[in-house]
Amino acid sequence: MLGMLSSLSFFDTFGEEEIKDFSSYMSLQHVTEGAVLFHEGDVGEYLFFVIEGVVEIILTNKETQSQVIATVGTGGTVGEMSLLDEYERSATVRAATDLEILILTKTKFAKVISEKPKLGVKVIQGLAKSISVRLRTSQGHYREIV
Repeated sequence: MLGMLSSLSFFDTFGEEEIKDFSSYMSLQHVTEGAVLFHEGDVGEYLFFVIEGVVEIILTNKETQSQVIATVGTGGTVGEMSLLDEYERSATVRAATDLEILILTKTKFAKVISEKPKLGVKVIQGLAKSISVRLRTSQGHYREIV
C-alpha cells in the first residue's frame, strides 16, 4: 500500500513514515466495472483514491437525464468534500473500468485527526489542494463556455 500511496500526487508533501502511518487508516477495495460507488444525493461517508482504473462522474438534470461530466483515473481522488461537510453527494460515481481504490471513511479521518494531529493537518491540506485544483479546472471550463 505504501508504494501505491507514494505514487499519488495527493501525498507529494508526505514523508515515507507519514504515508505509512496514514495507510493504516485506509482499506483497499476492488470494484467491478459498472458498479456505482455512490449516488447523487447520498450522504457522504468516505473519499477514495483511484489506484488503478477510471470512474465516471455523472450528473442528473431536471428532466432526470444522466450525463457523464468528467472522468477520474489512476492517481485521482473522489469525494473529498464528504470528509469536510455533512452535505449530500453532488454527483453519482460509477466505475468505468474495474478499479482498485483506497478508501478513507469519515470515522477513520476523525481518528487520524485525534490520534495524529500533525498528520491530520497534512491530510486537510491535501484535501484543500485537491478541491482547489478541481475548482480552478471548473472555472477554466466555464471561461471556455462564456
